[in-house]
Amino acid sequence: MKRAGLLLAIALLGACAGQPAVEPGFNDPAALPYVMAHGVSIDVQVPREGFVGAAMVIDAKTAAAASQTSDSVARGGAGAGLIGLLVVSAINSRIGAGALERDARENAQKDARPMADLLANEALGERLRARYRLASQTAGLAQAQGSVSARLLIEPHLVLSADRDSFVLISRVQVQDIAGSTLYRRRIAVVGQTLRSCGAQCIDDGRLELNKVNDQLQQCIDETLRTLLADLQAGEGVVGEEQTVRYVLDGHRVVERGRLLPGTGLYHRYRDLDGALKSVPAPFEGIAAGGQ
Repeated sequence: MKRAGLLLAIALLGACAGQPAVEPGFNDPAALPYVMAHGVSIDVQVPREGFVGAAMVIDAKTAAAASQTSDSVARGGAGAGLIGLLVVSAINSRIGAGALERDARENAQKDARPMADLLANEALGERLRARYRLASQTAGLAQAQGSVSARLLIEPHLVLSADRDSFVLISRVQVQDIAGSTLYRRRIAVVGQTLRSCGAQCIDDGRLELNKVNDQLQQCIDETLRTLLADLQAGEGVVGEEQTVRYVLDGHRVVERGRLLPGTGLYHRYRDLDGALKSVPAPFEGIAAGGQ
């Protein structure tokens, strides 16, 4: 399923309108020794607004036209005092950039509903906790054995991509000691592979398959925990030099500034300028395999 024309994805890799600003990440030198000494107990908290969301998308040409309309209306209301400002605000909310954002948000909520409904019968909180616990064991994180352990707090959010062909699993991760002090905080975003299947004559029928969704979700959870452990082991030191990272996902080219991190197998990793860790199932352009 492809969308024609140039699109603006307001929520690329999980930055959704209305969400709080991203907290700066950090990795205290005491985090890894504490985890290794006491093991981790997994605590998964599903967001109150729901586990599944979708990127807000606005056509670029429409956005440009709306911006011009808003500017024209604003200039027309200049000097008209309070009444003029109220009129400008009312008009802008109906035909300007504000209306576009509102419509994009409503469309994103509508597009996210089929995925949310698909997973609604999965006893979501308990299922996610079990998935993250298994992934932490597979990744090699020591598990809690006694009354003292590191609390691994994970707040996951699944965000459908702009073309709704795949999703990004964004996990806000904290490691806390027994006293509740935070030793580690990071946002980890893992991009899944395409969910779509071909119907008759290889035309996508738009249906979501629970087995395929669960498989991709588990792969993203596994990669999240591998990325977490690698980051804990690497420490807080600067990783590589800042550079332009380019890659292609499902026919869409992504360009972002960041620092490359060692990857594993299918996934390639980097840290963006906000400190978030991102893992994508696609090679970076112009970078030799040994450069990662």
